Amino acid sequence: MKTRILDSLFEFGNVDDLVEVPPLFHEILKELELDAPTLRQRSKEALKEILHNYAFFDISTIDKFTHRIIRTFAKDLKIPQNFEVVLDTDLLLDEAIARLVHKAGTDIELTKVLLDFALEKIDDDRSWDITFDLFKMGKLIFRENHTAHLEKLNGKSIEDFLGLKKIIVAKIKKAELDAMENATSVLESIRNEGLQDDDFPRQTLPNHFKKITRKEFEPSRLYANKLEENLGEGNILKAGKILPSSEFAAKLLHSYLELKELMYYRSFLKNVYGNIVPLTVLNAIQKEVKNLQVERDQLSISEFNTLISREIKNQPAPFIYERLGEKYRHYFIDEFQDTSTLQWNNLIPLVGNALESEDVQGKRGSVFLVGDAKQAIYRWRGGRAEQFLNLVGMETNPFVIAPETHNLPTNFRSNEEVIKFNNDFFTNTSIFLNNALYNAMFVEGNQQHYNAKKGGTVQLTFIEKGEKNNKNELYCEEVVATIYRVAEKNYRHEEICILVRGNKEGVLLADYLTQRQIPTISSESLLINSSDKVRFLVNLMRHIDDPRNGEIIFDILSFLSKGMQNRHSFIHDNLKRIPQLLKDDFGLEIENLRRISVYDGMELAIKQFELVSDSNAYITYFMDVVLEVEQKEGTGIQTFLKHWEKKKEKLSITAPENVAAVRIMTIHKAKGLEFPIVIFPFANENIYKRMDKKLWLPLNPETFNGFEEVLVNEKKEVTEYSHEAAQRFNEEEHRMELDALNVLYVALTRAEKALYIISEKDLTSKGEHKTDFYSGLFIDYLKNKGLWVENESVYTFGELERKASQEGITHLEKINFGPTYKDRAAFRILTKSGMLWDTAREDALSKGNRIHFILGLIETEKDINPILSLLLRNGDIVSEESDVLKAKLKSILQHPDLSIYYKEGNIVKNEREIITKTGKTLRPDRIVLKGNYATIIDYKTGKRNPKYKEQLYSYADALTDMGYGVDKKIIIYINEEIVPEFI
Repeated sequence: MKTRILDSLFEFGNVDDLVEVPPLFHEILKELELDAPTLRQRSKEALKEILHNYAFFDISTIDKFTHRIIRTFAKDLKIPQNFEVVLDTDLLLDEAIARLVHKAGTDIELTKVLLDFALEKIDDDRSWDITFDLFKMGKLIFRENHTAHLEKLNGKSIEDFLGLKKIIVAKIKKAELDAMENATSVLESIRNEGLQDDDFPRQTLPNHFKKITRKEFEPSRLYANKLEENLGEGNILKAGKILPSSEFAAKLLHSYLELKELMYYRSFLKNVYGNIVPLTVLNAIQKEVKNLQVERDQLSISEFNTLISREIKNQPAPFIYERLGEKYRHYFIDEFQDTSTLQWNNLIPLVGNALESEDVQGKRGSVFLVGDAKQAIYRWRGGRAEQFLNLVGMETNPFVIAPETHNLPTNFRSNEEVIKFNNDFFTNTSIFLNNALYNAMFVEGNQQHYNAKKGGTVQLTFIEKGEKNNKNELYCEEVVATIYRVAEKNYRHEEICILVRGNKEGVLLADYLTQRQIPTISSESLLINSSDKVRFLVNLMRHIDDPRNGEIIFDILSFLSKGMQNRHSFIHDNLKRIPQLLKDDFGLEIENLRRISVYDGMELAIKQFELVSDSNAYITYFMDVVLEVEQKEGTGIQTFLKHWEKKKEKLSITAPENVAAVRIMTIHKAKGLEFPIVIFPFANENIYKRMDKKLWLPLNPETFNGFEEVLVNEKKEVTEYSHEAAQRFNEEEHRMELDALNVLYVALTRAEKALYIISEKDLTSKGEHKTDFYSGLFIDYLKNKGLWVENESVYTFGELERKASQEGITHLEKINFGPTYKDRAAFRILTKSGMLWDTAREDALSKGNRIHFILGLIETEKDINPILSLLLRNGDIVSEESDVLKAKLKSILQHPDLSIYYKEGNIVKNEREIITKTGKTLRPDRIVLKGNYATIIDYKTGKRNPKYKEQLYSYADALTDMGYGVDKKIIIYINEEIVPEFI
């Protein structure tokens, strides 16, 4: 973005010919009412000022800005100064839940909760595995929309939730008993009036109450009829039958409505009950997440805004600027419609300070907010379109200065036909938004002016599913046909983008196009795991970890036998001799891979199997992942495999530019981008589609154990719970309508020259279109325009012009992959930073006193083998030295005069600093504590020296000052023989 701004200013500052200038130059001339020389001069001055004050020219995301603030206040917030930002919260949450479940059996209260939940799931014919439910509930921790609600539960313990659970169970039982009793009473009153079941049409009314007496309480089965309407109209008995009295009819209606209210109250309680156990352990999950973050010095990105809001926002703005080390006078916030409430509230003090204060020249700061509420598609991440609309409509203003509002009338991206279609379509569709504010936004916001780009095309295609045709296959066929038609007009593959709603459709299309030799780039094709070479390397690691797994061996042999004529025989003959095969044919010994780090092992495998001849982005990225895991988590194979299993569906390479391939991406990823040709298949999303959505509803704390709110599954029956519940549900419905139309708006406005929409003729049994689906919105538009023809499936607006010729394809420069050849005898490298810098490790190793260094890592004899193995893997020692070092270490730890100080049970302090009363720092090699007495041990090489004794006396004095008694002072001389000297 910085480059684009600087390039534009440079280009504007060098304009000589007004004929060949960017369209934006003309627009700015018109907007600012300037002449060309003045704008050219201002561009030069602006560019010069930016370059001379480049450090103050800052462009970043809001998250990056808040990250800087948090780092600045890290000490105040009691978080590590060098904390790691966690972007993948799913991985963190998964580990936290695994830890929590692992505690089952030790924590009695938690064990009972989890066990009861598992049994309840089994009773409901669901999987007993509770981790799935806990994971879904745990995701609320990282969602800003739920932060305020979850804070009300912070003080609640498991005991509090169990108390609420008992109350809910009791209320459910009471509601059921009352309902059965009332239903029985109604049936008796019907009999007492001399009426029989046959007197009622289809016996619907008596059967309704009988269902309740038989414990059929589900509202979906009780109220999916017109019984209430008939009761209200007095249509109770069959024709010719006479009601005993009008009072009887009123009594029946009253009893019906009373029972209906009771049934929905029971449903509300059951809904609450279904969420209460995962909610019960939510605090425990959050605690485990915090423990993991503390252990690893991590902070999730989702916590940034909450931290600032709670701890920093109320600090004076000048103080925040002072701590940041810089002050901003002018703010430009783009894509404001996706800014969350917390993000904006956190920025208000800083922006307000800039607006309301003056610099030394008497100039005030400014804030420039740019956004389009019709493109707000991140509500699930905290984005609020209403926030932007309220600012634009002057309903809210957090500053003392009145704002100016300007509408950008011209669309500079698309050609005329694309703009015209979108203006007409979304104006027509706005009537389906039931919220007046949202409706007005779409009506007023879809009057965009055309730019200088004429022509363009929009095509609406409706597939019709036949008896023999698969709907998905029809969509794919139409996409392929569209690509061919576009290619005939000299448009290249890289100029085409296919937009999909979800990854499932993307995978389907990518496979279909690949089978037809149409090159594609998609999120799935960019996954590192999509490379067969990468999967082969991972399978090698899996084989090392689990050598008896036949499936892994088969996968390895399948890869190695590609292209062989006798492939089946090759696999069969080598199933039982894979180590020998790898050694004889490829010079790779599996045992060697066990002894070296994963990175070195994979590099060796790449070389031995000749997996990369020149360049391979997948393997390069894979090796980057291996190295990152080794640096952060450790060098073991199991460590990497565990990480890989959790992340393999997300790790991907970066999509290269100008590759001759059709792009496939989700609408969310395409936001802010533009493409010459856009194809939008599967355009039939359900506007009211719910993906396990949750809703917070209020409770009376006096009757529900002090709880003010509770979480329920969002479904249609919520409207019957209470007036408040219906209001919240309807508000959410309105937001879902806006979200659906906004996603559609983003999809249809990405195209520059051509937009191809592929939907389906999805009609009701009566032949009516469904306006709660995208297809219904398209059909409704065509009907209102008078264009809909029942047997027509393709509607075209405008025409795509043929390109003069296909432009040349940009050839990408390759970066060759090169192994390091660490197996050369002459190759020796220090692999740890601690060996390369001015540290105790460097000092010890550079002098050859490796024993001294290793003894600093050892507490008891059982530590010898694991410590030597670790040093061997890290490259601190070589395999030839291992046995010699082990013998030397054992001669010290097993020495008859010293072994007592290396037994288990001692409190050992190796290489710990002591600060004396005078401020001097001492560092004894080893202190062994028993009770209040200490034994001091120092390791030396070479000849004896009186200074060594003085050193031990200084250690002893320091320990005495600390209140310890000194039992023994020992110098151990490590030469050919081990000689202890007791002082």
